[in-house]
Amino acid sequence: MNGPVLVAFDGTPAAEHALSWAAAAAVRRGCELVVARTTWWPITLEPALPAVCLVPEARVDHAVEQAVAAWPALRVSGAESGGTAELLAIGARLDSSLIVAPACAQVPWRALLRGVGRPLAFAGSRCGPVVSEMRSRQAHLGTLALAFDLARSGGADLHVLHTAAIRHRACSADLAGFAVSALADWLVSCPDVAITYRLATSSRIQALKHSVRSGGVLLPAP
Repeated sequence: MNGPVLVAFDGTPAAEHALSWAAAAAVRRGCELVVARTTWWPITLEPALPAVCLVPEARVDHAVEQAVAAWPALRVSGAESGGTAELLAIGARLDSSLIVAPACAQVPWRALLRGVGRPLAFAGSRCGPVVSEMRSRQAHLGTLALAFDLARSGGADLHVLHTAAIRHRACSADLAGFAVSALADWLVSCPDVAITYRLATSSRIQALKHSVRSGGVLLPAP
């Protein structure tokens, strides 16, 4: 049985969209949705005490009610998270199959990317393509499998965002060749998925944040 989908809910409109997206993913996987009421405290102040959580419980309840109304079969439970470290610890304790965070400015992208040890998705605030990151000459099969599954089930395009260190970007033709080779089997088995490719020229964090502005969901590479 799949582990639960864990979504960080910080009370923002972006988080409401992320919760809705995570609910659909949980129903599609046949697993539970765990909503973690999360306040993004600075790392130096973590963990925050539950008593000082800044997300109103009524806002969480309202968002969950909307998700259950849309997907009556959804199974939901809750958790309290005092920041990035605690959110990741909850994911590890529950053996979550996917952690979902809203793609907004106050989310600590760098800390999440550095600490997560399982699939992570940043849900954008609008419908758009599935963006899957490929790093240098590493193709993570689990991330690609999830990306193609999301694209096919949602009828969305797939955008492959290739990030690399500055010293590797000069070899753009080699990196593109690696990407084509890594995607070859998927291109054959999923001919109905439209795929675009871009090699990022900015830093990794900047490229990821920029990509989700027009994307529905971003799947960063582990």
